[in-house]
Amino acid sequence: MRHSTAIFAASLLCATSAHADDEIPPVVGGKTYTQHMVVTAKARHPEIVSIVVEGKHGNGNKGDVAVLGSTSAPATVLKSVARPDMSTGGKVSSDSQHYVSRLPFNSSTGHRIGTIAITFAHKKGASTAAHDATAQAIAASMARSTLSPKNAADPYPWDPKFSSDTYGQQLAMRMVAKYPDLLVIMIHATPPGGGKNVVIGSNIGRIGKIADEDDLRVIEKGSTNLEVGGDDNDRFETEVPLNDASGKRIGALGLVFAYNAKTDKDAVHAHGRAIRDDLASRIPASAALFKPAR
Repeated sequence: MRHSTAIFAASLLCATSAHADDEIPPVVGGKTYTQHMVVTAKARHPEIVSIVVEGKHGNGNKGDVAVLGSTSAPATVLKSVARPDMSTGGKVSSDSQHYVSRLPFNSSTGHRIGTIAITFAHKKGASTAAHDATAQAIAASMARSTLSPKNAADPYPWDPKFSSDTYGQQLAMRMVAKYPDLLVIMIHATPPGGGKNVVIGSNIGRIGKIADEDDLRVIEKGSTNLEVGGDDNDRFETEVPLNDASGKRIGALGLVFAYNAKTDKDAVHAHGRAIRDDLASRIPASAALFKPAR
């Protein structure tokens, strides 16, 4: 990898994203991250009959397609799809009682992972515009929260000992809402009373993921990890020491932004540090991140 001068010469250049994708525990009972997202989405919309997502799962042979999430047949999750249907568009069923909207399932950088099929209860002759709008909003939300095919097939929860209903998770989502250019945020901190440092706030799941060697350099030594990554080198990650409001180092903050050949890496890194400072001002102490959301 080639990085710009000044900042990068003083930085530790490590494959943090690669480590994050490689150290994945097994999925139990079809409970993938995508399954979590579709179950959550359906619960918010009573007019939805089912949501099924098929796509590249990132853990098998390149190009393999499987069911990544299904509210109608959870037992099929991670089962291979012999003839994947990558078509998109909307269609009223032959009995006119259902409407199926098919949309691309993309990553946050716009890479096609697969297809989302959402079936709605439908009244004959009624407009389908509301169904399409709901489907598009769900697809956009899922893309915003998905880093890669491997991320789509992550187990959820990552570690059942840690809850996503915490102040740390609430802060992570506030930062994503405040900074639209922020693709990924991962807040690493140590639980009250000690133990291994884990992810306690993230917009791509992985709550409870233990800090790896690269994370620990940031956490223990105050180093900085900077990396260009992604399948097409279209992501820039900056991982910086995380402080609380008093300035005490309490962990690490991983941030990912879109990247291309014209990206000013120094400017993006400075932006990341500003987000870190904004976040730190909202953290009275590390223990607060593990408390229930306010």
